[in-house]
Amino acid sequence: MRTVYPTGTTLYKPQQCCNGTTIVWGGRRVKLIDMNGRSVNEWHVGTEQIPDRVARAKLLDDGNVLVQRGGMMSETGVVEEYDWDGALAWQYAPEGTIPHKHLLGPHHDVFRKPDGNTLLICRDPVPEEWMKHVREPRFQGVTIYGDAIVEVDRDGTVVWEWHGYEHLDLNHYRILASPGWHAGPFNSTVCDWMHVNTVQALPENQWFDAGDERFRPGNVMISPRNLDTVYLIDRATKQVVWSYEGDYFGGLSGQHEPHMIPKGLPGAGNVLVFDNGASPWKDLGHAGRSYVLEVNPVTKELAWVYENGEQFHATYTSSCQRLPNGNTLICESAGRRVFEVTPEGETVWEYVDGSPRSYRYPYDHCPQTAALGPPKEVAVTPPAELRIPTDEPIDG
Repeated sequence: MRTVYPTGTTLYKPQQCCNGTTIVWGGRRVKLIDMNGRSVNEWHVGTEQIPDRVARAKLLDDGNVLVQRGGMMSETGVVEEYDWDGALAWQYAPEGTIPHKHLLGPHHDVFRKPDGNTLLICRDPVPEEWMKHVREPRFQGVTIYGDAIVEVDRDGTVVWEWHGYEHLDLNHYRILASPGWHAGPFNSTVCDWMHVNTVQALPENQWFDAGDERFRPGNVMISPRNLDTVYLIDRATKQVVWSYEGDYFGGLSGQHEPHMIPKGLPGAGNVLVFDNGASPWKDLGHAGRSYVLEVNPVTKELAWVYENGEQFHATYTSSCQRLPNGNTLICESAGRRVFEVTPEGETVWEYVDGSPRSYRYPYDHCPQTAALGPPKEVAVTPPAELRIPTDEPIDG
């Protein structure tokens, strides 16, 4: 990677953008920025007792920010809600204790449902009685971690939970990491069997309206990265009722952020997913290339694709979001950038900061931003060529 990067808003075409505020984060700092990269609000979260960094942050309708802190093996990870001024408004830890010993995490994502309940992902060791189903020798004799999807109410009571080992094939795995894998043994597919990185409760959609029970609002969509598959869970029966592996350049490869586009947005009802190209299983043409795919979930045909060859690639993390004007916001984490593209693939906004994921909100999303009103929007046109001068004259 280059050693010198421009930072902040590096490209901006106001007339072509879906203007609003964008949430970005890093470490224990969460920022809400305008289109020119100016800070609208900042939250500094966590304590010395719970030092975990922010893995996900979302702005709620009331101006609070919902964050998930902690990694897969964290015993102090939490889901928290902070008000606009930074005061802690709500907190939940798995099993109600810190540290927690059985369900680790929570990790990767958090989703606030319309009824106020919260979905989270917890790392979940596969019980010994289920290990007899494992055929792969390299998986035998080790602790395998799956994931549990947990739904809690405002009081912290678990109202629904789902365990991957009860419903998915323990022998469905992909590439096995070597002992020298830089992320360490607990982030290796030898023991990190599922690695769910996204959870969503389905919104209202035309498929269910037309009678397709699989897409009942409230059913839960998850993304186990290490299985290269997106699954949809029937909330009532807990059975998997839909899955998507894809076939574009060999199919999904370490995907992130699959979600159904809500009603009222272009492409409503389709599933948008960031296909990373992390570990191509079927087609090496996928290596070093990422795609954003819009999928019709009924026919599984592609409705739209964003790609840019080897100029667009993030092995891990990253996100995508359909915007009201038909543009798509994309976070390419490896490139340290968040950018907005038109349906034709033209980049009309770019911000460089290093957030692992990012989301755009309209100016009136919450009372606090509505009260501020739209800021001055100033176009940013990058130079055709940028050269960095030497510290002193070369000649003479």
